[in-house]
Amino acid sequence: MKRYRAVLFDLDGTLAMTMEDHFRAWKATLAEFGVELKVEDYYPLEGLRLYEIAGRFAEKFRLEAADGREIVKIKEKHYLDNHRFILYPGVEELLALLHARKVPVAMVTAGLNQRLKSSVPPEFFAGFDCVIAGDGVAEGKPSPAPYLRAAEKLGVAPAECIAVENAPLGIESAKKAGAYCVAICSTLDRSYLEGADEVLDSFAGLKDTGVIRQLLGQSSRV
Repeated sequence: MKRYRAVLFDLDGTLAMTMEDHFRAWKATLAEFGVELKVEDYYPLEGLRLYEIAGRFAEKFRLEAADGREIVKIKEKHYLDNHRFILYPGVEELLALLHARKVPVAMVTAGLNQRLKSSVPPEFFAGFDCVIAGDGVAEGKPSPAPYLRAAEKLGVAPAECIAVENAPLGIESAKKAGAYCVAICSTLDRSYLEGADEVLDSFAGLKDTGVIRQLLGQSSRV
């Protein structure tokens, strides 16, 4: 079996149950412009950066008169005023196991640094060797840049990384970078996640996959 040395996690919808809050924030934002946002309009865009999503919506719903920066400002306020940070079952357990085995771990998210600082408990970041935010790379997902940057920061080859995602654009980013990708059916059904190497029904099953069990069997960083 191929030897893996690090795990790279997406955040929203993968580690944390935040996607519903993001959807509600976008729905409230677009309602101010007379648009009724549907779930199918938003979830397939997961992984794009904030301004890119705003641009997609402005084009799709013909919001020519709307300032993209204003749309983003309104959305972020709705999110920060109403968000919850709840981890999926199994997240804390797996992160603790990886830490105990000294496995390098990164968070690779489209979220902007300022929002992360305002919405994610500081102690949660302590479980990661590096955090790659959406504004920390020149190109966001589905470009391979975020995952390539994470591997570089951890000092491992992209092909030695296991990426954990929950959306097609994130899967595309991870695969383009050369990582092995495990997808979680947390927000989208399996038909959206076919580009991954492996698809799981829930995060809780991740620790029992062959690639993670193999990685946890290794003693330390090399």
